[in-house]
Amino acid sequence: MPKLPTRPSFFPPSKTMPKPTTTSATTVNSTADFYRNDFPKTLFPLKTNLFLIENGQQELSEFIEKCLDDKEKAFSFLPQRRVYAAKPGHHLRRTVKLDAVSEYFLYDTVYKNRSRFRKPFSKDREHFGYRFDEGAPISATVAYKAFKGAISEYSKSYKHFISIDVASYFNNIYHHDVVNWFRELQAPENEVNGFGQMLREINSGRSVDCLPQGLYPAKMIGNDFLRFVENYHGLISSKIIRFMDDIYLFSDNENTITNDFIMVQNLLGDKGLSVNPQKTSRKSAQHLNREDKIDAVKEKLLKRRRIAIATGYDGEGEEDSFTLKFSLTDAELAYVNDILAQPDIEEEDAELILTIMRDHAEKVEGRLPDIIRNFPNLTKSVYSFCSGVADKEFLAKSIEEITHSSPRLLEFQLFWFASILEDHLMNTSRASALIDLLYNHLSATPISRAKILEIPDSRYGLTELRHNVLSTGQSDWLGWSAAVGSRVLKAGSRNHAIKYFGNCSQLNHLIATVVIKE
Repeated sequence: MPKLPTRPSFFPPSKTMPKPTTTSATTVNSTADFYRNDFPKTLFPLKTNLFLIENGQQELSEFIEKCLDDKEKAFSFLPQRRVYAAKPGHHLRRTVKLDAVSEYFLYDTVYKNRSRFRKPFSKDREHFGYRFDEGAPISATVAYKAFKGAISEYSKSYKHFISIDVASYFNNIYHHDVVNWFRELQAPENEVNGFGQMLREINSGRSVDCLPQGLYPAKMIGNDFLRFVENYHGLISSKIIRFMDDIYLFSDNENTITNDFIMVQNLLGDKGLSVNPQKTSRKSAQHLNREDKIDAVKEKLLKRRRIAIATGYDGEGEEDSFTLKFSLTDAELAYVNDILAQPDIEEEDAELILTIMRDHAEKVEGRLPDIIRNFPNLTKSVYSFCSGVADKEFLAKSIEEITHSSPRLLEFQLFWFASILEDHLMNTSRASALIDLLYNHLSATPISRAKILEIPDSRYGLTELRHNVLSTGQSDWLGWSAAVGSRVLKAGSRNHAIKYFGNCSQLNHLIATVVIKE
């Protein structure tokens, strides 16, 4: 194993908060760069953490060192808040929202050890994506395209194949196994122990479901952890390829495929994992579009979009970048208009529209409320689409009506509604009503409310709302986001309350220190 380049564990804080980038090809030179690059692609990107990591790396470093010091009994990684992202069909994806300390520790640990995540050893036994290459995290979009290309090529070259999916992969990874995996990468023992401690403490000591989801460093871990499958000497299929937990076996001998399939299940079973029977297939490559079933114009639209939806281990679509090289043709616009004219829009069509019609948002506005209401899992895509919506009052009215008329909304929806509010609707006539509706909704959670509290604005009663939270001294997401959101105030107006807030817990003190110095 080549020696890792030496570098400080934590970098000095920058004086400004750069706008997050969305291009995975951007060179990453520090943990902060790594975090900032991934931030807009995560499931619940709270700017509270972004602010603290941009401006408080020294404080975070010192706090983490104390968490890892057995003599510092008052310091530890905190149990994390359970959150639920939306998946198609109103299914939920269970994970946690990490506080700034644990989130920074995860990104920093993986960044320091990035060269230990190696390329596949053989073209016959490949895994794709989720590592660093030439100084940057590999784009999931690029990796998934290569994965699909390999499926297409090998499907034509071999008579038989089988596709396998690991059931609820991230939720079933065992703590002891993933710590041992990190040790086998030849990571320094103190970092292995710290990694194990963090995973144990953030999960209140539970041994499974300890690895967070939706973060690039966690995806790097999850992708590399399964290398034991394709690297196993007893598998004899001609080609084995994998993208996270999606596995394909190819051979001209059907018995070989069957025998290897059984062996893969045994290997997974040794780690407490199993395959999802509903996704096992020998008949069709589910990750390839069946062109004979796609309308010709729609096929062109799918090819022309330069935002690629990389479906990962859990079916999540990851937006990487968005540019259309050429304007849509009249035929393509007519096709989209036909979709928009239908009484019921299919989910895949809604996703396509949100992707390619951002330069023609006015054509979609009339159906946008239906898309928002019917497809909760597309709420983050709606957020991205909203940058092209010129009529912000219409957008504000639509979200207000949906929020008011829906007694039950998903946490994911409320969070991204609040993100739309912050970035697009704060100057509309309905901003105050939206703040009240989103914060006090029956389905509101600490994370969705934290998104409101962190908005750096002193209008609409936000200052008073934050003050009421800060005055309790509570050490949770509401308190932390209220403290960071109060940075919009003049120092004399905020620092008195922030200082007393900082007296109530070790993490409160860290956050208060960072906010006050800014």
